[in-house]
Amino acid sequence: LADHTTVHHLPNILSFEQGAGIHIPYATAYFSLIHIARAKEGETVLVHGASGGVGLACVQLAKWKGLKVVGTASTEEGKKRVLENGASFVVNHKDTDYTTQLMAFTENKGFDVVLEMLANVNLDKDLKLLNHGGRVCIIGNRGRVEIDPRDLMMRRSAVLGVALANATAVELEEIHSEIGK
Repeated sequence: LADHTTVHHLPNILSFEQGAGIHIPYATAYFSLIHIARAKEGETVLVHGASGGVGLACVQLAKWKGLKVVGTASTEEGKKRVLENGASFVVNHKDTDYTTQLMAFTENKGFDVVLEMLANVNLDKDLKLLNHGGRVCIIGNRGRVEIDPRDLMMRRSAVLGVALANATAVELEEIHSEIGK
């Protein structure tokens, strides 16, 4: 039997099929954006790898919470999907000048929050994209990474790790309550 803290009410607006697929991407997105990054309405968020399941959930939830949303994707189809789901601007992270494009979009202010799906590839660049006090949430990673801590120090910023398995029962209850709205 399932532990009662891991079973949540299925909102009437969702089918059983939708409910079966919503937990990991949307709970991870909400946990990252609200609990870990503590994103606030009006902030600018970069969803790095926005065309995947968790990425699209991050885009939708960030838009719903009143954030200015920017995404990255590696294909034209992915970029289109990210825009359709609420992003204001999308770049191809395989373009050599994608960081220049992102900074130009923010008028060189940088991002308040970066939700990172592949930290071992992008984290060093993410740190240079942060606004003063910005936060990077590492949602995904596939290896070691080297960074320059001065990029954090000069911006008074932070790198935060996300693992949905570490959410408390109280946090999970709130997450599922909010997702169902």
